[in-house]
Amino acid sequence: MLHVMEIRPLSPSDAPSVVAVFQRSRAEAMPWLPALHSTEEDLLFFAGEIAAGQAWGAAHGDVLAGFVIAGDGWIRHLYVAPEHQCRGLGSALLERAAGDVSSPVQLWVFQANAPAIEFYRRRGFTEVERTDGHGNEERMPDVRMTRALD
Repeated sequence: MLHVMEIRPLSPSDAPSVVAVFQRSRAEAMPWLPALHSTEEDLLFFAGEIAAGQAWGAAHGDVLAGFVIAGDGWIRHLYVAPEHQCRGLGSALLERAAGDVSSPVQLWVFQANAPAIEFYRRRGFTEVERTDGHGNEERMPDVRMTRALD
């Protein structure tokens, strides 16, 4: 069940909260991923991503629980803090962002992230491509998924 959260647009000034969710989510849910960047590099990256795309955050008061960044037909980032997962927050963020992108909407997910692949499948995404990771910074095998919007 979704706890009372406000879904609101993000601005580059939200980058510290975004990075905190991003780093914790990856460390806890994907410990097999290499940590490639410093916190300072992540802050610069996400400030730019927020400025360049449609960015939404789910917050309870001043605490960011999750975020999504979309643009140009892609869900570029979707992360929910571990303690807020499995409560409907990821679904709410995904649907909010999907309203801002053209159809079909696409995303990349790491092949080793089986829970995320299943999350997207349950929301109508289908697998269209698998790679050996040559195209991503982590060099980890990934999956491109897509969903036509109504």
